[in-house]
Amino acid sequence: MTTNDDMSSQERTVGAMHDTAQQLEVAEAILHHGADASPNAETKARLHGLGDEVTLQARSIDRRADRLAEGTPGAKRSGPVDRAHRP
Repeated sequence: MTTNDDMSSQERTVGAMHDTAQQLEVAEAILHHGADASPNAETKARLHGLGDEVTLQARSIDRRADRLAEGTPGAKRSGPVDRAHRP
């Protein structure tokens, strides 16, 4: 049996996971912006690669949070996020 305290703890966990994913998306945007601004092709490629890895991690965290939220009444699922970072 799950108590109210357990549920609020799960809700906080889900919220923290989604917040973390959003913060990673900010880091991703910074990496891609830095890559676009770099005159060095190797640096540009490395930063875009790091940004892509950060994107994968953010999506993974969002998916895990969504799975946790499915069993947590009141927890919010992530909505569609535009993760387009470059043309």
